Amino acid sequence: MILSHAPKSLSVANPSEALALHIKRLTGEQFACLSRCAKGISLRFEASEFVDPLIVDGYAEKGVAGVITVTIKGQQYLRTHAN
Repeated sequence: MILSHAPKSLSVANPSEALALHIKRLTGEQFACLSRCAKGISLRFEASEFVDPLIVDGYAEKGVAGVITVTIKGQQYLRTHAN
């Protein structure tokens, strides 16, 4: 008898739970920066130790003249972790 060990799919009841499985938790300072950015407040002069990880992890992107904008991933994170 041959047994099949096909990978089982992970069943998630709601899409935000699936998103949470793939997102690292931001620090309070990073979350505050991302929130300000989403409101249109410039992050060009914020401390790089808070902004750079947001860019590296895909929550924000740096554009022309150092303008930081929130990505779709960043917007989803903010919606998922809103107080």
